[in-house]
Amino acid sequence: MKKSILFFLCCFSQFQWGQVKQLAVTLNEASLVSPAGEGGLFFAGTKNVNYRFGQRISPHGDCVDVVNGYAFVTWYKGGMDTRNLMLSRKNLNVPNSNWVTIEFPHKHVGQGGEILKGTGIRGDSHNTAAIGVSTIDNTIHIIYDMHAYRSSSLPNDFFNYSVSLKNKAFVPDEDFTLDIFNPKQNYLKQGRDYERMTYPMIHRADDGSLIARYRQGGSGNGDILLAHYDGIAWSDNWLFHEGTLELPNRNNMYGGERFLNGKFYSGFSIRYSTNNDANTSNGYMLNSGLYYAYTNGIPKNASTPWYDVNDASISLPIRNNINPNLDPVQFAQPGDDYGTVSLPRSSSDPAWTVTENGAIHFVQRVDSRNVHYYKLATDTNFSSNVDGLIPNPQTRGELYSYKNHVFMVELLGGKVYIKTTPEGHNDWETVYTGTESISFAHFDAFVDDNKLYVYLMQDTGNNTPGVGDKRPLFFQEFTLSEVDVPDEVDNLIIEAEDYTTASADIVIGTNSAASGGEYIDSFSSSQFLEYKFELTNAGIYNVILFASNRNRDDSIMDIEINGTLYDDVLITRTFDWSVFSATTIENVTLNQGENTIKLNQRRSLSSEPDKIELELTTPLSINHFNIEKVFVYPNPTEGIINITPTIQNLKYRLVNLKGQLMQSGIVLDDYVDVSKQAQGIYFLELFSNTESELIKIVIK
Repeated sequence: MKKSILFFLCCFSQFQWGQVKQLAVTLNEASLVSPAGEGGLFFAGTKNVNYRFGQRISPHGDCVDVVNGYAFVTWYKGGMDTRNLMLSRKNLNVPNSNWVTIEFPHKHVGQGGEILKGTGIRGDSHNTAAIGVSTIDNTIHIIYDMHAYRSSSLPNDFFNYSVSLKNKAFVPDEDFTLDIFNPKQNYLKQGRDYERMTYPMIHRADDGSLIARYRQGGSGNGDILLAHYDGIAWSDNWLFHEGTLELPNRNNMYGGERFLNGKFYSGFSIRYSTNNDANTSNGYMLNSGLYYAYTNGIPKNASTPWYDVNDASISLPIRNNINPNLDPVQFAQPGDDYGTVSLPRSSSDPAWTVTENGAIHFVQRVDSRNVHYYKLATDTNFSSNVDGLIPNPQTRGELYSYKNHVFMVELLGGKVYIKTTPEGHNDWETVYTGTESISFAHFDAFVDDNKLYVYLMQDTGNNTPGVGDKRPLFFQEFTLSEVDVPDEVDNLIIEAEDYTTASADIVIGTNSAASGGEYIDSFSSSQFLEYKFELTNAGIYNVILFASNRNRDDSIMDIEINGTLYDDVLITRTFDWSVFSATTIENVTLNQGENTIKLNQRRSLSSEPDKIELELTTPLSINHFNIEKVFVYPNPTEGIINITPTIQNLKYRLVNLKGQLMQSGIVLDDYVDVSKQAQGIYFLELFSNTESELIKIVIK
């Protein structure tokens, strides 16, 4: 037992509204991209039989662009007997508009072109389809289906580029057909070398011009090339990152670039050519290092000035050296800082972003642990942390920023999760959790101003070739905003480790993601925890248990409160031991004086308790409106809350159970519209200059 005392807990105080801003993420619309009965290509089956490298091909890579209120996404049509390149567009300016889709004659060529050659049936996840729209001439550009192919092997398909006619990107839906595209080309600029290209990307600058990038060469031995489109023609390719060096420095870059806040940034790790050889791997397996460079302008050629993380000028091409003192853009080596084996392993490229204030954030995975490097623009050095709620780039998410907030989109248990931290900090918290009835397998995302777009493939659960190789594609639109949050929400908190009595073999663990940094480790079948505490006021409370539950959909407890048994309470699955989510027992009567809560675990090693919160469900404010002066109905509501009679200068705030401000404003026409909020329990605070009232409401 850690502590043998009673807890004397005071009742709630009034909500205090501070100036701290929090990122809010609101789902506006979700839609089905692939037409009914169709789906995106997925490499169902067995590795090296049905696919090489990975099963994901739609959506994958730089496959989303959003501009002028239109969303464009690329995909391959499923199943493996089809494989056509597809382009879908949606007019976001029109609510609930339909997707329109163009089917191209080109079909995914398969591993090494073997499907095209008739020598095999394996798909290749490298062959992504990048899209970019130039707003100079309103043209659509797609570079696709390539993996270091030579023209001698695939003369018509070694490099694939489709571009629309000018001023056709935003034509009416009925005119969005294959007729607006020129025939496929094997080049951007005729007569130039486009052999052995992989990983295409297309980035749009503020002036509407485009930057194309791709790797020329192979894994551990390739160069990164860039080219510029000015609305008339593509430039020659020019060398940005040179990896085809002499051993032991031979490598290639794993990462990418993006335009942010008027600058063009590059963030990456590198992979040495000897990366998978324990004897000659230069000390790291697969990827290593964190690298950063930027330019203040649009990189139209190799003479554009570039700078490192310290704003010092660097020369192009970038060349990486195993001696960090000779490497111009390396700022950290996570393998050295957080490696747990003799040859640290990083299998993914880093997730990264730069905020509008110049704060830099990188997330990388080393030996199956998440690490986070970050610095404000005014900081001299990077700070770093490991584990906890740090997002995991292996989910194929990406870091983004909105104002001074950094956030990352992930999939946990097939649901969209969005985690955020203030710039220059490692204080991650989850601000959005998907509630869809279906599960998703993977996704790509895109941010444009205050909008987040997430492009997803459904996880149908069927991995049978010929059946599971055609899966529905979805698109979600979110709004990003800042909200004022309470300085403090005075829920009554009992830390899980502060039990009064417990089983003899209870173990207290440490985790920076847990409340107070501690939790109950490996809470096993037949173990129990008992808490005795005192309240100054009796009342009706919600009893909220926060616990992690990575593995089980059937994690259950018996929870006894003041002698009343709540049996078979299903503990929320979190899919991560560092994520502690709420399981709530509503409307529990607690006494003035001593109360007792007892947790009895029913499934072995299926949950790890962090804390118990007691949430009073009666009004919390002072100076209440006279009950005859204000009436709120209906409650529960489907979206409209009527408020009568009229009170001058009446304002409102809508707060969720986490204390997050979801909506606020002036009460006009005697009602408040909350139809855009998710179903659940909220607090509606009504207030004038002299009076206030806090009312619990249910949105159904």
